[in-house]
Amino acid sequence: MEPSKSSFIKRAESKQTLSTFSYSKSFATIYPNFSYKAVIEMIDKEPIARGALTHFVDKCMEGDFIIVKRDSWKPDMTFQDKLQKDYNFRTSILRKVFLMGKMNNNVFIEIVRNGDGSPKEFNVLETSTLNVRTKANGDLEILESTIKNKDGSTPTWSAEDIVWIKFNDRSEGYAPMDLKAVWETVLLKDYIRQYIAWLWKTGQYRLIYKFKNASDQDIQDFITISKRNDNNFQIPQIIKGELETGLLRDPKEMDFVDKIFKYLDNQILIAMRIPPNDAGIPDASGRSNADAQANNLGTHITSMKTIVADSINNDLFLKINRGNNMLRFSPADRFAEKQVWETVQIMASVGVKKSVIQEYLVDKGIIFDEEEYFEPLPVTDVANPRNKDMAPSRQGKGTGEGNQPQAEVTTRPDQLKKQ
Repeated sequence: MEPSKSSFIKRAESKQTLSTFSYSKSFATIYPNFSYKAVIEMIDKEPIARGALTHFVDKCMEGDFIIVKRDSWKPDMTFQDKLQKDYNFRTSILRKVFLMGKMNNNVFIEIVRNGDGSPKEFNVLETSTLNVRTKANGDLEILESTIKNKDGSTPTWSAEDIVWIKFNDRSEGYAPMDLKAVWETVLLKDYIRQYIAWLWKTGQYRLIYKFKNASDQDIQDFITISKRNDNNFQIPQIIKGELETGLLRDPKEMDFVDKIFKYLDNQILIAMRIPPNDAGIPDASGRSNADAQANNLGTHITSMKTIVADSINNDLFLKINRGNNMLRFSPADRFAEKQVWETVQIMASVGVKKSVIQEYLVDKGIIFDEEEYFEPLPVTDVANPRNKDMAPSRQGKGTGEGNQPQAEVTTRPDQLKKQ
């Protein structure tokens, strides 16, 4: 069941009991059953959820990747160029994998083959339109589409032509979808938005007039003059009797709605595992907290990239007869790359072997097509650039020396102010 955009406005006008409200001794709800189409539409118009989702995918795409040979760990630029040129691998595959994975925690990559079995193209399928049939151990057997062909047949794919990437801990069937976690939150926020729109649409914040001792005829005359000269401010308003003006509703009640929105925004970000700072919500706790938030997001992205790399290396490449190749993700950004090189510098300074340093760089996704990654720097005698540290002005005082009586302060005659 999908929520109607006008249903809650009508119910608010009629003041009737919500027909969708169901309750029992242990349960009560007004939320309809989960609808993938409805939650996608709400996320598309929800700035917090949409911004968080887009930012997450952008952060995943910030770093690069490299294709290497499994046996030698040397770059295979020929196959990497082919992936990018023939299949637009970075944009058409990886970006869609991160997007669908973040929304559904389940991604299906279709392998379209030529007549000889070689890959013709790769497609990331729409997860919401697919049903899975698995074996007893949870392995994919048949993938079915809920969208029929023109002739009425059902599109199906065998396990040999599908790569199923799971981003959660379910061994059988679908992994839990993140969108189900945000469903009730975005639905409640949409209800409140509809209510606020109804308030302004019906003029709930308009002025009201209260007559205390005026007759009915006086009130009718007042209304007639007001309607006739509503846009003419030069004509005075004639009032008989005592009159008070006010508002039908107090705008201060919007403060409470603002608090509810902030709470719902936080719940959306918690469910989507996006720090407030990355969603564009300012934080007054300082830069240190922003760094901590960035580290938390980086951990989430690293975990997702690891799952994607393992699925591509151990499933996709094997099914296209490229089992000797591996995909490795590079550091997420320049700051992360700088940290890697600083660690390498420390490792080299304490005498760590080159093979260990090379293994560390490969693990971090920094790979070169060279046998030796770097030559040790020659040891030279470098003069102390702070050779003036022994100057009197830079020398510290001994214990208790600062407490000794100082010489009497004098002033030169030329510094005295002339009267």
